[in-house]
Formats: sequence, C-alpha cells, structure tokens
Amino acid sequence: MRLFRRRPRITEENYGRLMTSFGRTVDADPLVAGPAEALAERVTGELPAEAEAADAKLYEGAAAYHLRLLAGAWILASEGGIPEETAEVFEEAVAWRFGARGLPERLGKLARGEVERDLALEDG
Repeated sequence: MRLFRRRPRITEENYGRLMTSFGRTVDADPLVAGPAEALAERVTGELPAEAEAADAKLYEGAAAYHLRLLAGAWILASEGGIPEETAEVFEEAVAWRFGARGLPERLGKLARGEVERDLALEDG
C-alpha cells in the first residue's frame, strides 16, 4: 500500500459520497458482492471485539456493512475498475469513521494478498 505524504481530509460529506458510490457499485455485481461479503465476514470474525466497538459507535451491523463496501473497493481496484488510490482513500475513510484502524487495515491486507494464506483443510 502506498503511503500518503499526508492523510486525505475526510469529512462527513466525502464519506457519504464514498459509501453511496461503493454501495451502488459493489451490490450491483454479484462477482464483487460475494467475495466482498466473505472478506468482511472473515475480518469481523477474526476481530470480533473491534467489530462490536464499531457497531456500538455507529449501529448494529455497521462493521460488516462498511467493511463489505471496502472489500468491494479493493476487489474493483485489483481488477482495474478503479484506481488503487481510491481504495486506499476509502480504507482511510473507514478507519476515520470507526475511530480505529484495526478492521480496515486487516481487510486491506487480506484483499491485497499481503498475508500468508492458511491452506490447511478444516476438520469437520
């Protein structure tokens, strides 16, 4: 992930535009929506305390919803549908909205393939 010289200025208006734009785009394409939802579920499952804190700050289900749209942004960026910088800014914006970086940073790393995958089969 590229590091900003300075962090982007995030406002309620900017955040609202990002959410509206990605809400329409991610939900419109099942090939983006499905993987985005799976990534969001994985991150909220890995970091349940952080997800609960985000939900408590905003509303029930907020962490999963915002992370799903962020995951969709990273998927679109990996496919060349949007510039990678747009997904980076959205990641910063989600961290701003949550008041914490843990969830969006973990999701971004997973979406970009920056973590080692566990390929072991689950017993079950």
